[in-house]
Amino acid sequence: METERVSSAAAEIGRTILVRLAPGEDVFEGLRTVCAQHGLRSGRIATMIGSLRTASLVCVTPDPDAPGRVVYLEPRTIEGPLELIAVQGVFGPDDTGEVSIHLHAQVAGEDLRPLAGHLADTGKNRILATAEIVLDVFEGAELRRSFDEETGFTLFKIFPKL
Repeated sequence: METERVSSAAAEIGRTILVRLAPGEDVFEGLRTVCAQHGLRSGRIATMIGSLRTASLVCVTPDPDAPGRVVYLEPRTIEGPLELIAVQGVFGPDDTGEVSIHLHAQVAGEDLRPLAGHLADTGKNRILATAEIVLDVFEGAELRRSFDEETGFTLFKIFPKL
């Protein structure tokens, strides 16, 4: 269902995939590997906890060249050891058919102060001891990532499966 400002589609959760990433693995590389191994097309990262050697986070800021729009700041690498307190996100194909992953995370270092943001796919989100992950696969609808004219970002859009 789509109106001018809202789109939605009913989906059911099909399979649930349980994942553990080992020390040294990059979060994004590991998730892409799991998607390929299990033939996953679109779904959600329902939960992820564990620890990281380093994390790469970004956040939005007002775009000085386009009032009313935002841009991403440069990725900030946070050195660990870090507790991976919470991660959630979604995945689906991009315009080329490759799996695209959108994650938001909260981490904390030895000072226990939380840092949060958009987890950037920089290759610098390396597991320290473990990452324990639950993936849910969508059935009946899917998310596909493509360029959005209004925002200037590559965003997920909702597509019902016929």
